[in-house]
Amino acid sequence: MPLVVALPYMIVEALAFWAVARWLGVGTALLLLITCFFLGLLLAAFEMRGIARKLSQGSENAGKAAGDIGLTAAGALAVAMPGFVTTILGLLLILRPTRALVRKSLAKKLRAKIEDLGVRSFEATNAYRQQASYGSFAGTVIDAEPQQRANGAQFEEELKRFSRDVRPEDFGTSGDR
Repeated sequence: MPLVVALPYMIVEALAFWAVARWLGVGTALLLLITCFFLGLLLAAFEMRGIARKLSQGSENAGKAAGDIGLTAAGALAVAMPGFVTTILGLLLILRPTRALVRKSLAKKLRAKIEDLGVRSFEATNAYRQQASYGSFAGTVIDAEPQQRANGAQFEEELKRFSRDVRPEDFGTSGDR
C-alpha cells in the first residue's frame, strides 16, 4: 500500500479506535471490532450466496449480479481490514439497499467514462483519417454570381434526375453487359 494511502488510513483508523475506546472502553472496543469482523464476513457470504441463487434461477440479470458480487467482495475486504471506519464502509457495501445505491452511482459514472472514451477515440482516429472533399453544393450556389448560380441550379436538377432514374444495371461491371 503506498504511503500516501497508508498514512491517512492509519491515522483515521487510530483516531476512530481511540474515540470508541474512550466512549466504551478498550476491551469493549476490541470485542466490538472482532464481532463486526466475523459478522461482516458471515453477512458477505450470505449475500453472495443469495446473489448466486438469484442468478442461477434467472431472476436477476448478469450485469447487476456482477456488480453486486464485486461490491460485496469489496465490502468483505473492507470489513476484514482492521478498524472501525473501514468496517462500517464495508458493511455499507455488503447491505443490499446501500449496495444498490452505490452500484447505480458507479454504473452512471462508468457509462459516462465509456462514452467519453468512445468520443475521444473517434476524434483521435478521425484526426489521422484522410479527408475527402466532394465539394460544396450549397456554398457555391448561394455566394456565386447569377451565371454560376444558374449552373449550380442546373447541376442540382441533374443530380435529382440521376438519383430518380438510377437503375441497378447502371452499376454493373463491363462483364455483365
